[in-house]
Amino acid sequence: MVGTSSQPEDHPASSRGEAADHDGSHGTASPGTSSYDQFMARSQPIHPPHAPLSDGVVALRRRRASDLDVMAEASEDVDTRRWLDDRPMDAEARRTSLARAEEAWRSGRAAPLMIADAGTDEPVGLVNLEFRDDEVASVAYSVFPAYRGRGIAPRAVRLLTDWAFQGLALHQVLLEADQENLASVRVAEKCQFQPLGTRTELREGKERTMLLFALTHPT
Repeated sequence: MVGTSSQPEDHPASSRGEAADHDGSHGTASPGTSSYDQFMARSQPIHPPHAPLSDGVVALRRRRASDLDVMAEASEDVDTRRWLDDRPMDAEARRTSLARAEEAWRSGRAAPLMIADAGTDEPVGLVNLEFRDDEVASVAYSVFPAYRGRGIAPRAVRLLTDWAFQGLALHQVLLEADQENLASVRVAEKCQFQPLGTRTELREGKERTMLLFALTHPT
């Protein structure tokens, strides 16, 4: 799951939110700012999809207690943590995970969903919309190690952005990736995101260049 992998479409995006155990409280980054500079949310609660969002191969659904084991295991994955802001799930994070996810929906901060196999309902990854305001959100995602190399990430991002535009009336969805995470750059390109610019940040003592992409609702 590093940038030189032979399965580049399934690397997680290096968004400035958290895809795995995310409660939406951190928000997302704007160009040239930290994701933690301000509280961001919609002005009203987010209503989850009435049924899973599916393309016949993957489905996006609400998270469940039965997902917690695989979520906790995946949160320890070194390659995922290289690109995402997620911290490994400790006992407290696991205990409160579903409640925090529900609060993210109610507060309008985020829309955390599970990526599942459309046929078996087996959890294969995580995806999340993190809202800046009523019209703009950022996408964060991660595919679990055992399911990489199957084109899951682009499918999940397409399903989520379609719902964001049609179901939530968003104007724009952002995706931010470390320039070294070539896989997530390719996911952005496959999903028709357009480059907006770059910014630099210090992370663990190392300067990183972040690429910002945007997908705008067709008018």
